[in-house]
Amino acid sequence: MPDTACAAGRVRQDAPMSLTSSLKDATSPMSRFLTEHLPDADGLLSDYRRRLARYPAPVNPAATAERRPEYRMLGHTIDHRLRISLGAPTSQPIKEGIVRAVIDDDGWPDPAIISTVQAAGAVLLKELEQYESSDGQPLALDSETEERLVRLCHVASSFEAIFRHVGWVRGNSLGSSRPGATLDEIVDAVPAYAVDDIRQQMALAAHPGPFDSLRQLPAAQRVCGPVFDGSLHVGGADADFILRGQLIDCKATIRPERMGRAELYQLAGYLLLDYSDSYSIDSVGLYLSRQGALIDWNVADFLGFMGAQLELPNLRAACRYALTDGAAGTPPPPEDQRRPLPRPRNAPPVQDTLFGDLP
Repeated sequence: MPDTACAAGRVRQDAPMSLTSSLKDATSPMSRFLTEHLPDADGLLSDYRRRLARYPAPVNPAATAERRPEYRMLGHTIDHRLRISLGAPTSQPIKEGIVRAVIDDDGWPDPAIISTVQAAGAVLLKELEQYESSDGQPLALDSETEERLVRLCHVASSFEAIFRHVGWVRGNSLGSSRPGATLDEIVDAVPAYAVDDIRQQMALAAHPGPFDSLRQLPAAQRVCGPVFDGSLHVGGADADFILRGQLIDCKATIRPERMGRAELYQLAGYLLLDYSDSYSIDSVGLYLSRQGALIDWNVADFLGFMGAQLELPNLRAACRYALTDGAAGTPPPPEDQRRPLPRPRNAPPVQDTLFGDLP
């Protein structure tokens, strides 16, 4: 077995959890903390679903008998294309993915393909850098340029997948590249359905979606891929966007009604990991790219819906305490000293029991 394969095994075994994987583990410190201190995620979920009903059905990628859409890759691709509209064409995950492409999956792909892909990745970064601009970029460019850009974003998403998995995972389309292939060849191999699908989503971002105004914010108010003080305490956490103090997570799901507690706890996790309030987050939201819809809440309502009993600064300090085994932060006060935050004004009233106070 090549040395790179051995390295892959060691890295993956020792690799820390991410926020997403922490939330999938009900026994992780983050999961336990959120369950205890934000116990009413279902209240927020009800509000989300009520507001979701206002929007039209999501647009879908074209399916064929030969090929099922790769929804995860499409989600990463629209995220990259939106970042370009905000003036941030490259990110650390893409750059790290190119570096980590040396870590094979038990001998796959062939070393010649790995070298080819890494060389193409370097060219990819240089081409994407031309879209970096403090003014952002239009949500739709001329047809030829837009198609090329979407294909580049799709390839970039494959490098991000390598970063997220700390090396190759079989099925990554880059592994099917021809040894010695140029970036142009790799870009041309991106399926046409992916280009058409991202174009649909970008059209929604422009109209009636919110991104046309968001991309015109001053550069200092557009943050893409933010990381937080506490990111390393969960093994890594980088959100999608913070725009004008609003934390936004982009979701390209075709079934938005199926989103649940996990997605809401993911938003909460990002919010709490900003221990020092370095981003001055005042609201959070889910951007549904297949509907051009932004469903958001100010922080007070978000925490109130979720049944929080501590104000945000105290929640952050308690979260830090829990994630560092008491080495930093401040423990929460005893339960008898906690008081629920006010419920949002638009929250449905809680119905009293018809039977009065029961013993």
